[in-house]
Amino acid sequence: MGVGGRPLGQHFLSDPHWIEEILTSAAPLEGCRVLEIGPGRGAITYPMLTAGAQVLAVELDPKLAAALKKRDGLRVHQGDFLEVDLPKLLGEQPGWRVIANLPYYVTTPILEKLLTQSAGLIDDMYLMMQHEVAERIVSPATRLSGSLTHFVRYYALADYLMKIPPDAFSPPPEVESAVVRFRFGPAPEGSQPKRFFEILRRAFAQRRKMMRSSLKGLLTPEQFALARVEPERRPETLTFEEFLALEQAARS
Repeated sequence: MGVGGRPLGQHFLSDPHWIEEILTSAAPLEGCRVLEIGPGRGAITYPMLTAGAQVLAVELDPKLAAALKKRDGLRVHQGDFLEVDLPKLLGEQPGWRVIANLPYYVTTPILEKLLTQSAGLIDDMYLMMQHEVAERIVSPATRLSGSLTHFVRYYALADYLMKIPPDAFSPPPEVESAVVRFRFGPAPEGSQPKRFFEILRRAFAQRRKMMRSSLKGLLTPEQFALARVEPERRPETLTFEEFLALEQAARS
């Protein structure tokens, strides 16, 4: 399982302790269908197979993909995950789980694809990413929160599971990593995602401004009042539920 930071991923998780911690957090794996993005040298792939999982590994690097040993229960797809037809790749079958390292330079687009294209197909995900990104995802209504925080929450509940130090990788990266668990749920009832995400985008594009300025033209003072959100507030102070209330008020 290579960690992002360089193109194609060059830092490989090698510490058996952290491999065991990740697999324990995702247990039980027996009989599960697991999508692994970026298997690297198979440090997590092979233990998952041993635990009884069926693994579909997507690897961008053709040399690494070719080097993965053929094992019962393992299928390797060599290519760019961002370019694959995800439902087709998963055979349109529900019940998948994801265990993946997200390369730092493409964390957001991969996460967005997993969240938006896997409805009804993926149950949960255990994703390794840069620690700072993980903190942002799980920190609503704080100075760390951003549009990604609430975008994720629209589709799934996210829990910060563990921080992984650089020395768990070979060679060590310059930053700390973290594993976040995502559990899918139904979209908020009655919401309109296009309008919701436009409000998020506009609000956090000018996060230092008051909401009345950044959302001018999208919401009136009366609609702020209907949502019970003070227009003088800044976006990082709002909860997910308050953004939902703004989206609903914008339709009135």
